[in-house]
Amino acid sequence: MGLTTNSRIVRLALGCIQPADPEAVSSFLSKAFKYEAELIPEESIQEIFDQWSADGEVVCVHKKTNLYSLTRLGDSRLNREERRLRDRTRLFLLKELRSAKLHLPEAGEPEKADASSAVIVDQPLQEDERPTGAARPPRVARRAARACWPLLAKQLFVGSSSRASGPFFRFLSFPTIKACAQANGLAEIQKDGIDISEISLAIGISPQLIGLLIHKPERHYRTFEIPKANGKVRVIQSPRTMMKVVQYFLLDYLLYKIPVHISATAYSRGCTIRANAEVHVGKKYVANIDIENFFPSIKWQLVHKVLAMGGLEDKTAYLISKITSYQGGLPQGAPTSAHLSNVVLYPFDKEMFVFCESVGVGYTRYADDITFSGDDIDAVRSAVEKATQLLAFLKLEINKDKTRVFGPSSRQVVTGVVVNEWAQPSREKRRKLRAELHQAKKNPEKYASRVDEIRGMSAYMLSFAGENRPVGGLSHSYVESSLARLTSYVNAMKEQESSTVPPSVP
Repeated sequence: MGLTTNSRIVRLALGCIQPADPEAVSSFLSKAFKYEAELIPEESIQEIFDQWSADGEVVCVHKKTNLYSLTRLGDSRLNREERRLRDRTRLFLLKELRSAKLHLPEAGEPEKADASSAVIVDQPLQEDERPTGAARPPRVARRAARACWPLLAKQLFVGSSSRASGPFFRFLSFPTIKACAQANGLAEIQKDGIDISEISLAIGISPQLIGLLIHKPERHYRTFEIPKANGKVRVIQSPRTMMKVVQYFLLDYLLYKIPVHISATAYSRGCTIRANAEVHVGKKYVANIDIENFFPSIKWQLVHKVLAMGGLEDKTAYLISKITSYQGGLPQGAPTSAHLSNVVLYPFDKEMFVFCESVGVGYTRYADDITFSGDDIDAVRSAVEKATQLLAFLKLEINKDKTRVFGPSSRQVVTGVVVNEWAQPSREKRRKLRAELHQAKKNPEKYASRVDEIRGMSAYMLSFAGENRPVGGLSHSYVESSLARLTSYVNAMKEQESSTVPPSVP
């Protein structure tokens, strides 16, 4: 096999798993071509890398571990077929990388993958308790520090995880955004921000693909409907793999630093439905309003404007707003939509926070569910009117059918949680779970297929229990004994999968 052919194969392999050293490239090629021995010796690959470095086609991004990434010039050497193959291969590998499912290491290897996410977060904000009043300062975004994915080549061949030692690059394929700009042939980052070229280099895909994601998004989404509790349907626009991985990159590497207000209690680390509800416990009046058609109503132009206000350069803010939008608004199923909705409504949350504090009203927003509470009905109603006006300015409409004001003698509900005396799920939900646990304990064979669902419902219910207070008669001991019997049956059933005789109930 001649040097020219080897160089093309090596370039393609490096593009798939960069940043990588010669050993990883050789191993990747051996696996791809199912060779027992090395397809191309490491020494030959190192010679090719040395030549490319001199020509400006690759850059050594970590000298200690001898890791290389393609520059814009080196990436342009891929022909059309190689580029398409590289893009598809790399994005599907990155998808598994982020979820820490890329590789299960063989026995005896020194470094093992754990079950944690492949995204590392440096010292995330952890609150001991959720504040119980509105008078609190804003907090940082859902990730308090930068997130980095582990090296693809390392996880692929060693099984490393986000907890493993080693370099974690600040821009995926490059140690910094500036280094990425330099690999694009620029001395410094442009004043108006990074663009498609730098983003594509960092992710390790072609700029042509990102252009298609922006201009032909219908090719990269699938749309389906799911039923809602009121009998209507919710339209989900779910990004396909290539679009989703790019959106995850933007979320983890660029959007982490945009602030989210403390009043926004959904999609933020350390916040729960219970924490959202507890702000309103014991108040005389509780008012709920709901934003109509929430995600699609947040237009990309508004996202662009708020991102620029939040500190991103204009070109970068524009690029993110286009990649993360579909049919003009935020898609319901995109991984970036939740965080961006909180980012976009930061000015709204901030103004409502100040207003509610001035009139003695508690305020939280859980996604599109906005709640006010207080002991003065006029103050609560004034907060509702203020929110309606501010949302109208953002071209967001209130769902009048879901606007409710609860008095002291009625059942006060916040995002499905009753808050009259303390936060707990509704009586209907408590009774339903208690009945299902009772039946599952008596007839585990009928509930074996729903074991995960019942575990989840139980965990949610028990999260509302106090130290000496069960939730609607559901004590920890009762729930645990019911689940233990169901789990025991499921485990026995798994052991006898090959048998036609059903397992006996323990």
